[in-house]
Amino acid sequence: MTLQLFNTLTGRKEEFRPISPTTVGMYTCGPTVYNYAHIGNLRAYVFADILRRTLEYNGYKVKHIMNITDIGHLTSDADEGDDKMVKALKREGKPMTLAGLKDVADKYTEAFVDDLDALNIERPSEMPRASEHIKEDVELIQILDAKGIAYRTSDGIYFDTSRFPEYGTRGGFKLGDLKEGVRVSVNQEKRNPRDFSLWKFAHSGLPAFPSPFGPGFPGWHIECSAMSRKCLDQPFDIHTGGIDHIPIHHQNEIAQSEAAYEVPLANYWIHNEFVNMGDGKMAKSDDNFITLQTLKDHGIHPLAYRYWLLTAHYRSPLNFTWKALEAAQNSYFKLLLLFSSNTPGSSAIIKDNAIPLAVSSDLNTASVIATVWELAKERNRKAILDADRVLGLDIENQSKKLSEEMNSVPEDIKKLALTREDARRIKDFKKSDELRARIQKEGFEVMDTDSDSIVRKKL
Repeated sequence: MTLQLFNTLTGRKEEFRPISPTTVGMYTCGPTVYNYAHIGNLRAYVFADILRRTLEYNGYKVKHIMNITDIGHLTSDADEGDDKMVKALKREGKPMTLAGLKDVADKYTEAFVDDLDALNIERPSEMPRASEHIKEDVELIQILDAKGIAYRTSDGIYFDTSRFPEYGTRGGFKLGDLKEGVRVSVNQEKRNPRDFSLWKFAHSGLPAFPSPFGPGFPGWHIECSAMSRKCLDQPFDIHTGGIDHIPIHHQNEIAQSEAAYEVPLANYWIHNEFVNMGDGKMAKSDDNFITLQTLKDHGIHPLAYRYWLLTAHYRSPLNFTWKALEAAQNSYFKLLLLFSSNTPGSSAIIKDNAIPLAVSSDLNTASVIATVWELAKERNRKAILDADRVLGLDIENQSKKLSEEMNSVPEDIKKLALTREDARRIKDFKKSDELRARIQKEGFEVMDTDSDSIVRKKL
């Protein structure tokens, strides 16, 4: 079946035509490991996982690369401010050394991988670290320098955007509002305000890597160009990331890679929308973020969060509320219970080819979930599991686990839950809340569905 994907590069939905008939090369911009990932960040990786699973569902073998940025990402995407990793060293009282950087990176990389596992995201084929690819960065910068596209200032080596006439002209890659004195500080040595850093010279006392240009560290953009080329060659098939990467980071990746090697970096650029909180996107820089652990502390299962994300199209923004997430968990657990309680029924496929059609039409997961509910009502377990190859909700395993959890609840807790149900039925909400508090104090949580309540051990 033909796979249609929205390509930011052209600004339209296109038929996916891979370079190889059997294997797809895919690169995902990974985390900067200076803090825990927030759930807005994690949407990008759930989306990339859905794309990978869809490709595999369509018979492709996927080589999926996701980088780990452990140096070089400044507090402004426009190459201004402090290095985020250096800020983490200061925050955590670590020494200003490369060894200190590694300690911080190891801590938050491990936490990030735990988040991937909790969300049932397939681990990437490789997760290269920026700090281990300085040689590739230097080689790319030297090519640009030899072509007269790179130039030196007192604080580093910069890319001359005037030497790449297509900069900012590609389809959906609209340039952001980047004004000196507003979003970036004035740098009199830059030839153009949009020129970006390829290599930054380190200030005295800060961690630095040796290079022919002088001790320092690579720019954030050059790292992705160098690692993606090394791992996947150039061009490769698909590059993914959040929409915030479009105007600067991905624009710069394209410019430096194509200027150096004179071939496209990637053929398809696919971006997911934000998770918004209040009036704006979730952001670590504003301390306006919620981690996966925060969800667990509120009794929300990580896969309920995944379910919530998949009820919307990846190119649609989502507005976070606890009420919306609780409703998603209600639906997810109800689906698990329905799956576990049903004996196999009809083997006929509901709406012929509904699942392949939906996932092949720009990853329409909301439509797949709607079909899964129809399948659940028809007791078509085989087709549900086929759909879950793409959704990644781990329905079979999680339904067994939930049933086991509910069956293992002690009898006294079950009795409290039944008494609470009676109180809810007669609208004695004060007593209902008191009983919920008693159940929670014993280490269990209660989730109300539109039929009965689910009682299980706290996450």
